[in-house]
Amino acid sequence: MTPVEHHVDTAVSHYFVYVPSRNALRMFLYPTRIGLYRYLKGYWLNRSSFDSFILMAVYSGTFTFTVNGQRSVAHTGDLVLLDCHNPNVYQAQAETDCTLLWMHFDGRLAHDYFEAIHTELGNVIALKRATYAISRFRMIYDTFAEERKMSEARMNLAITEILTECLTAGEDAERAGTPYNQHAIEETLAYIAAHLSEPLPVAQLAAMALMSEYYYIRVFKQVTGYTPHTYIVNARMHAAKYLLLTGEATLKEICAECGFSSTSAFCAAFKKRFGVTPLEFRAASRT
Repeated sequence: MTPVEHHVDTAVSHYFVYVPSRNALRMFLYPTRIGLYRYLKGYWLNRSSFDSFILMAVYSGTFTFTVNGQRSVAHTGDLVLLDCHNPNVYQAQAETDCTLLWMHFDGRLAHDYFEAIHTELGNVIALKRATYAISRFRMIYDTFAEERKMSEARMNLAITEILTECLTAGEDAERAGTPYNQHAIEETLAYIAAHLSEPLPVAQLAAMALMSEYYYIRVFKQVTGYTPHTYIVNARMHAAKYLLLTGEATLKEICAECGFSSTSAFCAAFKKRFGVTPLEFRAASRT
């Protein structure tokens, strides 16, 4: 559905409404509305009471929230958690052009999660693993946007994972001084290591880090010393060497495990890098 609010870019902003089943009402956390909006500078909202909690992830820009007279500022990578049940619950304003992913949600444990998180961290939450939490958030949104099916149990799990990340944010205070950009890159490095068999396009990694492709490449090189492409190739080569040294996997199996498109491409890249073919490397390591 397309929003009708002022100062919302309707060309790229959409939301979806969900009606939970009786089982979800009884057992799970569940979304009731979820959207991805691009707000234009000057957007203003004075929210009256609403029948749910709201969770927001700031993809870009700066948003302010005033709850019971207390003002909070949310920046790129922050999560925002508010209780919308009370009258005149909050005011929100876009200080800059902003992109936000938002979800109204509820469920049997929603209030308990909110109280535990809000008591410790307030309305705006800076996470150590922001990209992981937001990827769970985005997974739910994409399911609706792409008209795919997701069980209510899996939606409950994704929402629980997001809220659990918020609950553990207080344990990460020792890393509060580390810049958000570094955290974001570290998250994508972990993702790369766990998904070497997959294509890993830069566009996907940049989206996970909440950055444009150009900015992601620049920050990635600042943090690692390599471009994303070079880093991924290096990671695949190291993984392939390990498999050649420690097992009996065939070249085809190694290609599949390490994300090479074909055995010929793998062999050519390996020989260019190390001066020998993969099988020559394996044979030499066992003499």
